[in-house]
This record gives sequence, C-alpha cells and structure tokens, in this order.
Amino acid sequence: MSSSHIKVKAIVTSPTNSSRQGYKFKYEEGRRYHADEDVSYILPNDDDEADRVHQQHWILKYALQCNYHAPVTKMLEDGIVVLDSGCGPATWTFEMGETYPRSAFHGVDASCVFPEDIKPANVELVIGNIAKHIPYPDNTFDYIHQRLLFLGLTHDDWENTLKELLRILKPGGYLELVEPDLQELHNVGPLLSKLQGTLSDILISKGMPTKVHDQFEELLDKAGFENYVMKMTPLKLNHTNKAGDLLWEDYSHGCINIRSVLAKSNTDWESPEVFAAFLEASGNEAKKYKTCINYYACYAQKPLE
Repeated sequence: MSSSHIKVKAIVTSPTNSSRQGYKFKYEEGRRYHADEDVSYILPNDDDEADRVHQQHWILKYALQCNYHAPVTKMLEDGIVVLDSGCGPATWTFEMGETYPRSAFHGVDASCVFPEDIKPANVELVIGNIAKHIPYPDNTFDYIHQRLLFLGLTHDDWENTLKELLRILKPGGYLELVEPDLQELHNVGPLLSKLQGTLSDILISKGMPTKVHDQFEELLDKAGFENYVMKMTPLKLNHTNKAGDLLWEDYSHGCINIRSVLAKSNTDWESPEVFAAFLEASGNEAKKYKTCINYYACYAQKPLE
C-alpha cells in the first residue's frame, strides 16, 4: 500500500451515538431546538440553521483564507488525531478530513445535527455535552479545534469545557478557540449597537460571557494550558468586498434565527416583518459606517508531562 493511503486510526470509546439526549428536541414558533436542560445553546438546531452553519464555514474560510490558526499543518500532513469540539453539522470536520487524509478527525456535539452515515472514512462523529463530559479517554487528541460557541456556553460551562479539553488533549497538543467580539463592533452605528446591546443583555441573563475572548488568557491559565497565542482579524460587515457581503448574509441570517430570543427583550421584534426591516436598515448602516467584527483566534498547548 502506498504511503498516500495510510490513515491514522484513533481509539474511540463511543463509536455509536448511544446517548438519547442528542435526539431530544422541542419546537417553538416553527423552529426546532435541543431539549436538554444541561445545554445552554440558544440557536435552533433545525435544517435551516444547519444550512446557515454550512455556509458560514465557507464564508469564514474565504474571508480568513484559512481553516485554522494553530501551527499544526505539518502534523496534519503527517497524520494526527483531531477533535472538532461543538462540531455542529461537521462542515469543518469533513473538509479537514478530506484535506488531510493521513489524519483522523472526530467531531462531538450535544445535538445530532451531523450526518451519521455518509462521511469521509477518516471521520467519526459522536454526541456529547462538552461542558459535562467528552466521551474520549485521556490524552487522545493531538489538536482540538473549537469555534463560535459564544451563544452556547455559560461561565461555568467554559471552565468545565476547558478542563475536559485539557484532559483529552495529549501533552504538547494544541487547543484552538475562535470567537468574535459581538459586543463592541468597530465603527458601529446606533442600530447595530441596539441589536448587540440586546444580545449582550440576554447573554448576561443566561450567565454567559459577552466578550469571552477577553477571558481566554484567564480561562486557559486556570484550566492548565500554556504558551497561548492570540490573533485578531477585523472582518468587514456588508462593505468593501465580496467577503463583507457574505459575512453580512451570515450575520443577518443568524440574527433572524435568534429573533424569538431577542424579542423577549424587545417586543417590537416579535413581528418577523418589523425585525426584517430593522435588519435591512442595520445592513445599510453597516455599509455606511464600514462596520467590522473583530474575530479572535487563540491557540495554546497542554504542558508536557
């Protein structure tokens, strides 16, 4: 067998999705949500949201010109074991699996929103609440990737998740966390300030950090990581180039998908039509002000033992 066909195999303790929690759903205003009280995620988990997250992956890759920031390219090419923490529909997991066939990729998510049967041969997906217990043995992964969970983890959840991620990461392995700053947009106007202020109030009421990237250093230190590096990229919102247009499409789609949550604080937005008009005006404002979202990527290592 040629070396190009060599695959790295990971030992998986939960090769089948035995947890029924990932299949428990509830419905509100025609949208499907998880029904696990231990999961704080406020976005829907239906097909429309899965489609948005699929598209978001390609938009971010186009805007950032990369899929990751940690210095792991040579490792991925040679063959390592990787976890996508909070993988959602597993778009990142699948593309990385196809790009790096010598590496083994695993995805874990609290809800079964990923394909269970059709997937690359070097990809495995399981259900698990990352803030409680990740169903893998200690020291399993060389690299762990986690992004865009700011609407899904409370302060306690972040601490518990990082402890679990440290446990399953190999000594010397890399953890990468990626989150935007949606509280303080750059060059923001009054409409988007109102929207983000409402979202921040909701996060605070649910015990979630509003600017978790500001806490990365403290959280990583507390969990036991070292050698952290932070990178920030300003992402244009509805201006300048195609990436800016696409990012606005994703941003506005995400806002629509949490409209019912936002409307609990602003009753004007209980009407989908009123909220759609507000978003259209916000998009025009972002174009006028040349608003940007600061996008933070932080990677760190587990100490060598």
